[in-house]
Amino acid sequence: MKTAILGCAVLATLLAGIAQGKEYPQNPVLRPLTLTDGTIQIAGAYSYGKAHDDDTKAGFGANISYGITDDFQIGLEGLTYSFLKNRASGLELAVNAGIRGHYDNTNIGDSLGLGVSVFGKQVLNNDFALTFGAGYTHWDEEHIDNKYQFNYSLGALVNIADNVTLSANYTFTDLKDFKQDSSNTVRVGVNYAYSKSIDMGIAFKYSDFEETYNNFAFHEQAEKSASMYAAWRF
Repeated sequence: MKTAILGCAVLATLLAGIAQGKEYPQNPVLRPLTLTDGTIQIAGAYSYGKAHDDDTKAGFGANISYGITDDFQIGLEGLTYSFLKNRASGLELAVNAGIRGHYDNTNIGDSLGLGVSVFGKQVLNNDFALTFGAGYTHWDEEHIDNKYQFNYSLGALVNIADNVTLSANYTFTDLKDFKQDSSNTVRVGVNYAYSKSIDMGIAFKYSDFEETYNNFAFHEQAEKSASMYAAWRF
């Protein structure tokens, strides 16, 4: 369960702004934030990394999403609704709600993270788009004090070659009731759009959030990690 949830979280981040439907352009910069009506996306990833305690972390993750309408998507990452699409300006905004993590620990019990986020994309031209978002997560702890956090992110999508898109994202996390006051996460990745239906790529992540120091109920996140992923839509 831990590995599956971790994989879903990784995939949701890697594929943000990359999801597409069958009729959508191959260019990830121009793709909307939700799948089209009736489109299914299946994605998988393998991640390997090192934690702050020098322990290695590795595992597979999978995710599946379905476009109920052109603006409403359901999947293991939760419910996503695109509530603004301004084609003239290139601005799109969406909201997501779902489980951010569910882990068990022998000593301090279960930890369930529930969250909501608002995110968007501003397309500036066919080869460049800005991404941004803000979110809130509440961690319901079984035997220790509950925790919560606010996340703020800013990123970009840039086409660097035919069908090759570079993504970069920075997230600042304001931590409440943790020993740390805040944390920083940087992600970069390269996506290859093999076709309108298939994406594959690699991504790298660095985070200074120390789970053990913060008495978090799970210890699955890596300080530094690399991931390989693929997604198929039909």
